Amino acid sequence: MENSLVLNVLLLFFGIVIFAAAVFKWDYFFNQRKAQMLTKAIGLVGARIFYAVLGALFTLLGANQLFNLGILNF
Repeated sequence: MENSLVLNVLLLFFGIVIFAAAVFKWDYFFNQRKAQMLTKAIGLVGARIFYAVLGALFTLLGANQLFNLGILNF
């Protein structure tokens, strides 16, 4: 149970950080090597959209499990 709690808190936290980085276009985040590979492949706007969706998904998964929202039932 505790491992699940830690995982869900991490999903929620990193989801919020990734989403914020995409929305506010944090240079530090998009200058990382792995983010640069995606940015070169699909452009900065595409990478921001990808990371915003990924961050929202992580946030929803973490919040759903932590607060029993019943949004995504797997």
